[in-house]
Amino acid sequence: MAGVAPMQIVLLRHGATDWNLQGRCQGSSDRRLSEVGVRQAEQIAAHLSSETIHAVYSSGLQRARHTAQLVSLPHNLPVLIEDDVRELDHGELEGLTFNEIKHQYAEFLVRWRTKPAEIHVPGGENLSRVAERAWHGLNRIVARHDLAQTVVVVSHNFPILGIVCRLTGTHLNDYRSFHLDPCGITRLSHHSNGGWEVTQVNGKPYEPAALPTLT
Repeated sequence: MAGVAPMQIVLLRHGATDWNLQGRCQGSSDRRLSEVGVRQAEQIAAHLSSETIHAVYSSGLQRARHTAQLVSLPHNLPVLIEDDVRELDHGELEGLTFNEIKHQYAEFLVRWRTKPAEIHVPGGENLSRVAERAWHGLNRIVARHDLAQTVVVVSHNFPILGIVCRLTGTHLNDYRSFHLDPCGITRLSHHSNGGWEVTQVNGKPYEPAALPTLT
């Protein structure tokens, strides 16, 4: 397998919804793209239109699916659903603003700011569990494709951050070391020896690029 080009994975956060623009907590709530989000998705689709893309995947949430549909159009590809890259379920926090969370869930917020990987969102999911399922979802996608192919995966903030933390050796409690804008691109390379590289996070180059084999 020496000399075989690595698989390229383009992790793409979905475009903005009205809740994103209003600063509301958004997880499993199935919000559609706002007009701003549609424009963002159209712009990133145009940016990716010159690349050879072999498959487009998405979570099942409509904000991700719509983004993926716009990305897939220039390549005449279907959008394939991988549900394990869906967003963290924010439970009782869904739809709340930061100020509302600060007043109604102050104790939780203190713990979330210091050790988010270790606690459950009230009525929702655990961040570590989300990162784990997103990793398994990504590996299922990779297993379906040959090396040297390029695959786009439209996902969400916390699943992508969980993957990036894992591959960069960053503790999940420190996920804020990274930031993802709506329609921000994160690029990974997957090599024939099983090794991974993170080459770009939120559209900016990431160093160091060489990372160990993970299982």
